[in-house]
Amino acid sequence: MSQLPQKPDTGASYRQSKREMYVMVGVWLVAGLWVLGYNSQAAYAAENEVPLRTLMGMPRWVVFGWLVPLCAANIFTFWFCLRFMRDEPMEELPEE
Repeated sequence: MSQLPQKPDTGASYRQSKREMYVMVGVWLVAGLWVLGYNSQAAYAAENEVPLRTLMGMPRWVVFGWLVPLCAANIFTFWFCLRFMRDEPMEELPEE
């Protein structure tokens, strides 16, 4: 019976960075889906509004459909990078 080749260990640093990447991509994916979903509905609904409702000088659908998710995703990214991302020490490679 032949032996199956063992999978090399990817290392703690790689696994940690992969988990962090999944969190960041997930948050930005949710923000992107919110932008697409909200704006596809609200922009067409605002087309018939007279006068156009504004917030901070911009149409309301722009503020809630683009500005708020962008700011929220950036604030989360900043917070996540400062609080949860960590630097794993590099593993010693065997000398040949």
